[in-house]
Amino acid sequence: MFRRTYRLGAKFQNVAGLNNGADVRVGGIHLGTVEQISLPDGPNGRLTVQMKMADSTKELIRKDSVATIKTEGLLGNKYVEISFGSEKSPEVESDDTIKGETPVDFSDAALAAMNQAKDAAGAFQEDADALKKNFLLRGFFEKRGYENASDLKKNSISKLPSQSSAKAFGFDAKNLFDKPESVKLKNQKSLDQAGKFLEQNKFSLAVVTASSEVGDAEKDRMLTQARAKVVRDYLVQNFRFDDTRLKIIGLGKTSSQSGEPSRVDILIYN
Repeated sequence: MFRRTYRLGAKFQNVAGLNNGADVRVGGIHLGTVEQISLPDGPNGRLTVQMKMADSTKELIRKDSVATIKTEGLLGNKYVEISFGSEKSPEVESDDTIKGETPVDFSDAALAAMNQAKDAAGAFQEDADALKKNFLLRGFFEKRGYENASDLKKNSISKLPSQSSAKAFGFDAKNLFDKPESVKLKNQKSLDQAGKFLEQNKFSLAVVTASSEVGDAEKDRMLTQARAKVVRDYLVQNFRFDDTRLKIIGLGKTSSQSGEPSRVDILIYN
């Protein structure tokens, strides 16, 4: 009560429950008090928060400092935090007004986050259920232990790079998998040459692609994504390289006029 003080104002669109007598902090230290909160002259104006500040803060608070209303913990009292100003900006003087930053309304933010999470969970569950019901992938989920759709989306890309690959390894799917509509590897050792190349050479990106010759387009898209995932898993588990650079893409059914068999390709880009 015996130290010298000066008055400082800050303009806010909303004070979010700040009251007279609230702390004002600079650098986290209590160096002021809210004296008065005044309504604007009109509906388009801003509220003015008048603060009594310790005189020593003039060395830190500059005209470009910003006042922010914060909460002590999640449900605690409101207080004002004033940032340090820049060296080039002039020091504040008594009765100056600095910029106030409108606080986040945590109740609205929490409600929005909850609704967003609810929508995402609903969409995710629908996606997962659709994959689980697909008889082509039922064995894949049971054997590999993937219980949701996100596991097939991990490390996936939406399209291949526009440039040509520097190196490619191609495989006929019937020689890699035990059945035409299966994701179980039967001849995984044939992938070792590609794995050793990834292990011994620098590359910027590698993509495991899988395609199907005939069948339902949507079923084959999921089947080929699962096949690409299984091939990637084998390479990552058996060879040492930067696996963040190894991506997958399921291409689904190839053109019926192409005559190409179902295949898996490992494309490597410099």
